[in-house]
Amino acid sequence: MASDSFGQCSAATLNGAYMSEQRGDLNGLPLVQVNRIVADGQGGFTGSGTVVVNGVVSTVAIIATYTVNSDCTGTLTSVPPGLSQNLVVKEDGSQVFFIVTAHPAGAATIAGEAVRLSKK
Repeated sequence: MASDSFGQCSAATLNGAYMSEQRGDLNGLPLVQVNRIVADGQGGFTGSGTVVVNGVVSTVAIIATYTVNSDCTGTLTSVPPGLSQNLVVKEDGSQVFFIVTAHPAGAATIAGEAVRLSKK
């Protein structure tokens, strides 16, 4: 019988430069965002992005902390304060799926994906 066990993940699984895209709604308005972020392999993300909410374009600086559990699930908490996400990481760290669980601007239904561009 095949095993359903996952590989061993940790904060070190996320390491290097990633590009990400997220889409959804924020307070009932359409949202799309693209980012370039760097994971330090120790629980920190930094980067920048462009977000469009209902046609209004803004740039954002990204500073975040993250945790990755051994089953390759985890959480991310970022600036602005109050923004948090749940995530699932591919065992080799090359791909991450995430969903916003709290947003400081209000009701959010936002999900996305990040793909590693290069390791540090």
